[in-house]
Amino acid sequence: MFSLSSRDAALPRPGRGINIALSAAVAVLSVMLGACSDLATAPNRSMSATNSASRSKAPSTLTPAQGLLRTKPLLAPVVVVKTLSRDGGSINVPGTDFQLQVPKDAFAEPTMTFTITAYSGNVVAYDFQPHGVTWLKPLKAVQQLGHTNWKDYNLPSGTYWSGAYFADPSQVDLLTGEALVNEFMESAVQVGGATMTWSLPHFSGYLVAAGRMADDEY
Repeated sequence: MFSLSSRDAALPRPGRGINIALSAAVAVLSVMLGACSDLATAPNRSMSATNSASRSKAPSTLTPAQGLLRTKPLLAPVVVVKTLSRDGGSINVPGTDFQLQVPKDAFAEPTMTFTITAYSGNVVAYDFQPHGVTWLKPLKAVQQLGHTNWKDYNLPSGTYWSGAYFADPSQVDLLTGEALVNEFMESAVQVGGATMTWSLPHFSGYLVAAGRMADDEY
């Protein structure tokens, strides 16, 4: 990084003062090289810390579940967009037997625009937007079960049908209904199995699924 110039090399009879100066220069050079070395390794240390933080935020557990299947698959997604006031209301998704019920004062804004997408395929699964909204009062999902395989599916012992939350669509096979869910929601099936309802505390992806639930999930 540093070198003596030709003029410095031609200086006659280098004495003690020059030797001291050379020693000082070498010491400064060593310090600077050490600093350069730290700068070169700093990004690696920073990236390692970022990766560790990302891993710590990954879902710790996902529960295997079997999604409810429609008797006739949806050939394409069904999307409904509707704006409601704070007085609340309901939103129906055509061809899916699904209704979202929004109670009065569920949100603080004067109005809210909702987007519900029924996924194409066999499984009874939906995406609700805007994502990330936490409601002041839980919303209610109402799914009619008449056009599903609810009665024909033989549930294994210890499993139950319920609304279930999934954080990413990749967690659900839209053809077979096999899923990995983040959480089962508090749900209820009306007498005779005509209708299932469950609470929606926040918006994301939800499906009707059967799985083995923890005691604090049902």
